[in-house]
Amino acid sequence: MDWRGVFSSRPCSPRSRSSARRRAARLVPGPERLESRQLLAGDLWAPSADIRSPSAAEILPAAVPNDPSFAVEWGMLNSGQYGGTIGNDIGAAQAWDYTTGARSVVVAVIDSGIDLTHPDLVANLWVNPGEIPGDGIDNDANGFIDDVHGWDFVDNDAVPQDGYGHGTHVAGIIGAVGNNGLGVTGVNWQVSIMTLRIQDDRGAGTTSAMLAALRYATTMRRDHGIMIVASNNSWDAPAGYSGVVEQAIREHGEAGITFVAAAGNNATNTDVTPKFPGGYDLPNVITVGSLTPQGTLSVSSNYGAATVDVAAPGTVIQSTYKNGTYALLSGTSMAAPHVTAVVALLAAARPEITVAEIRTAILGTATPLASLAGKVATGRLNAFAALGSLGIASQSPPPAVIPPPAVVVPPASSLANVSLRVLADVRGGGSVGLYARHDATSGGMVMAELFRTGGRFRARIMVHDGQGWNVVAARWVAGGRGLLRFDVEGNSLRISFQGRLALATRSALLVAAGGSGLRVSGVNARASNFVATPLA
Repeated sequence: MDWRGVFSSRPCSPRSRSSARRRAARLVPGPERLESRQLLAGDLWAPSADIRSPSAAEILPAAVPNDPSFAVEWGMLNSGQYGGTIGNDIGAAQAWDYTTGARSVVVAVIDSGIDLTHPDLVANLWVNPGEIPGDGIDNDANGFIDDVHGWDFVDNDAVPQDGYGHGTHVAGIIGAVGNNGLGVTGVNWQVSIMTLRIQDDRGAGTTSAMLAALRYATTMRRDHGIMIVASNNSWDAPAGYSGVVEQAIREHGEAGITFVAAAGNNATNTDVTPKFPGGYDLPNVITVGSLTPQGTLSVSSNYGAATVDVAAPGTVIQSTYKNGTYALLSGTSMAAPHVTAVVALLAAARPEITVAEIRTAILGTATPLASLAGKVATGRLNAFAALGSLGIASQSPPPAVIPPPAVVVPPASSLANVSLRVLADVRGGGSVGLYARHDATSGGMVMAELFRTGGRFRARIMVHDGQGWNVVAARWVAGGRGLLRFDVEGNSLRISFQGRLALATRSALLVAAGGSGLRVSGVNARASNFVATPLA
């Protein structure tokens, strides 16, 4: 099936917004009503269908999550799913080698609520540290009683439960628990998601509820010290421009909160016909269009070279859904939370980061695409490059930050030509890698790795050039336990597994220098009997 025509949206540039947005400020507001982004009609989906095996040229993470549906999350790692273009993703897989997020970082999801008992979300729900659950007292004196996970501005109570599914889907993209062997993986494996419900079970809401949610998040950051770094806003405001809403979003930014907005699903040039809330010309607003797996703008996505900041995956996105389930949805509503999630990753890596620095990091490192020229101000969201722009992603070797932390054995050999051997077991998930550093100046190195993904096992050889990992050879292997051997001789690289040659290749990047070691990532990965011996 060709998925390119399902839904879409368009992005914008790091420069200040054009006069198109300033002209929009003079539009007369309409009725006070919000509408959620349009959803794809089909709900649950069998992830075994329509998926291509990754090619040997793919770029894979050094730490692969063991969540069974990760294999279909093309926005994180595009290996050709849905006929997509390999590598057309946000670089999450590479970014995870540096940070997988932090629960000290809070993101507000202003939407239809969240499934508060979803097994893939519950550990990443924000918990108000100033509130005692169920005691009927406003312990933190913020005007809301028992607001443990946020607030329901539709029913005006402390249970912002999602009866529509939209907010739960958005939340899963941002922060479904990663590497827990369940369902999907969020861009953040760990994060704290504040739930602010402004839409009812039909996906409709009011301007007053939305304003109350914005003010709640602003107040909690400004007056109560809750480190909310971003709010996700995957909703439409058909009423158009509102000075009151604009001021609320401005105060959001002044408190230190980035306002991420979906561009909308009207296939409209918003430079000509502004759409809100993405149309507000404010320094803390990032407006997001939708990408297909092929790297084109989704056909329904709004676009505008001056009014859409960046594009992110938005077509056929698998995520969490209401009632503990999962669903495949499309639209700019799905694109925006990818950006919100990267804001959270940046804050996890650099807690003191400002709104202005976040905007520069995300928009200044977006990957330009010819397909987006004239439609989006920058290009495709690039999480790895955004981290790199902060100096975060320049480490070599990059440590995997996985719960629990990866184990890195100190260098065991300083031999130029070396044979590394270890008894590896990744049947329960995770990865075992043997690495050899070969250029102490640039940080270049090579690694042989065995890992589990989607219930199968894969071996690969990767080269790190001082900037990032590149896969030079990869293949599926039988079984997840056995002797893993990595021979590095000159520029020749060979992996053997269970006594059989699995891969052989060459890398012109190698020079004779450096050491070697063992790396084990993931709670269930095991390694023993590590040996490094010289090759004549």
